[in-house]
Amino acid sequence: MHGRALGALLWLSTPVVGAATLSLSLPPGVPDGAGLGWEHIQGDVATSQEGAVYEFYVNPARSGIYEVVRYRFTRAGRIENEKLVWNRLPRGEGPSCFSHEGDGSWRLLRNGSQEYKDEMMTAIRVYAMHRRVRLGN
Repeated sequence: MHGRALGALLWLSTPVVGAATLSLSLPPGVPDGAGLGWEHIQGDVATSQEGAVYEFYVNPARSGIYEVVRYRFTRAGRIENEKLVWNRLPRGEGPSCFSHEGDGSWRLLRNGSQEYKDEMMTAIRVYAMHRRVRLGN
């Protein structure tokens, strides 16, 4: 029980320390879910080892799918670049994933690259953290 309590997620009223807010820009071609009035889900979560500030957008035409996902992940005190995952219509190539670079530009991660695969695993961690918060675990 004690180890479980230490690993429990905490709902934070402020972003993870040093995690800054998400950028205002989007990669070219990515739909602006906020501007389109899509369902918007946001949060900040943290454990003793990692955390994330995130926004998920659900396109009403594709309910049940987070079509645009933005997050900034913090691991062992190191803040990573903001990432954006765009779950386009199924085309057999998987979602597009972008990294927000220090100069303000967005860099597309090459589908199938190790960097892309690693980032998809991070996105899954963010989904899991969000799910735990929603379920109160």
